Amino acid sequence: GAPSCSLQLTTGGGARVNGIYAGSGMHRGRIVYAIQGAGAGVVDAGGCRRELIDITLCWIYIQCMNKYVERLITPLLQEALDNFRIVSLTGARQTGKTTLAKQICARRGMRYVSLEDAVVRTQAAADPDGWLAGFHEPVAIDEVQQVPELFGALKRRVDTDRRPGQYLITGSALWLSMKAVGESLAGRVGLLELWPFSLAERLGRRPPDIARLADAKVDPARMAAEAGGVEEIDREWLERMVLPGGYPEPCGFKSARQRRVWFESYLNTYLQRDVLDLVRIEHADLYVRMIRLLAVRSGQLLNLNAVARDVGLPQPTARRYAQWLVTTYQRFEVAPYSTNVGKRLVRTPKSYWSDAGMVAALAGWRSWADVESAGADGALIETWVAGELRKWAAGTQGGTIYFWRSHHGGEVDFLVETDQGIVGIEVKAGRRVDTRDLRGMRECRAALGRRFRRGIVLYGGTEVLPLEREVVAVPLSILAGL
Repeated sequence: GAPSCSLQLTTGGGARVNGIYAGSGMHRGRIVYAIQGAGAGVVDAGGCRRELIDITLCWIYIQCMNKYVERLITPLLQEALDNFRIVSLTGARQTGKTTLAKQICARRGMRYVSLEDAVVRTQAAADPDGWLAGFHEPVAIDEVQQVPELFGALKRRVDTDRRPGQYLITGSALWLSMKAVGESLAGRVGLLELWPFSLAERLGRRPPDIARLADAKVDPARMAAEAGGVEEIDREWLERMVLPGGYPEPCGFKSARQRRVWFESYLNTYLQRDVLDLVRIEHADLYVRMIRLLAVRSGQLLNLNAVARDVGLPQPTARRYAQWLVTTYQRFEVAPYSTNVGKRLVRTPKSYWSDAGMVAALAGWRSWADVESAGADGALIETWVAGELRKWAAGTQGGTIYFWRSHHGGEVDFLVETDQGIVGIEVKAGRRVDTRDLRGMRECRAALGRRFRRGIVLYGGTEVLPLEREVVAVPLSILAGL
């Protein structure tokens, strides 16, 4: 409202609060409105929690935890619904699939139904064909893996009606990796993945387009300038931007202790709902131990023999558990790059945990000083960058992520293969870049030849610095968006 605007609010206790609008601003990262002449109380309205404190000057804290954040993947999801009969949106629990599905339903006039509802689940399982036939408009079915019988029924429906956009199905497991489901829906479904918030999404900005860097005409300095003020990377920045992670709820917490409580609770829910209820896990305690081990080893080559030994599992069981962690989006793998596609399938991948905030919480790192004391700062930043790249790739389908390693020991953290060529990305936590650190980038450039378009060194400084031919240093904070 405008200055001197009279306001009347109703507190949580039912009392009327009258006052005069006295300005607005920010307090501890929240939008704040000041009301003169009001008492204390709490107002709940529009999904926002409004806390009134202070007897003489009443501050209204607006904590809109359910304020919608536009997701990077939304245009791709809309396009998929315009072309595919069924669109599958999968991702880990609590990444925002339900919220996004409801937004899409509102925009496209689709029906929304959740199989988390026991009554609905029972009806769908009892007669999946009849249940689907009861919908006379396009429908979004949330948590579809709760009723596996629906996959065959979906196949039968879309085989007789080939119109696009009939079904949006969501769930917390990559069910098409399961043989029976894959055979039912192969060739009939558009597959999309929703990961936790990228940093740009958290901040309400547009993520940088990594594919543009493969275009020799694009100036990285201009991209950095478009970011509207890159920041120097210090402990305070890393604690604000990296440690909270990207899961919508805990990334808004101010306390590392609260985040750890949330992630421990998440782990228990995940174990029950996505593991014990869906697959045969003989050793739940060892499965949890494996989760913690792979989380703190994020960014390393996946050595399943060592993992099995350290956890106390037979190697085949460790392999099965590790794959289920991929299927349920708790971790992902980055394959080594090779011009021979067959070699990519047999060489050892790197394993990354899906969320840097979860890694920190499970390891008990409450501050960046804790991360540094554990000697994990470089690995955690690399995990965070890997996650940002993965989210960009999933949200735009603009490229595929690899890493590069030569027989001579040269390595590049990431290669992004796009239609325009390949971008090499090195991650350095420091504020300075030493050209002696470019050995791997040079070997990669020589090996890839004309396919190599540009090398990027992400570092903690604030300037774009040309290092040598086709290689530039770019501020890490450009990942915060434009």
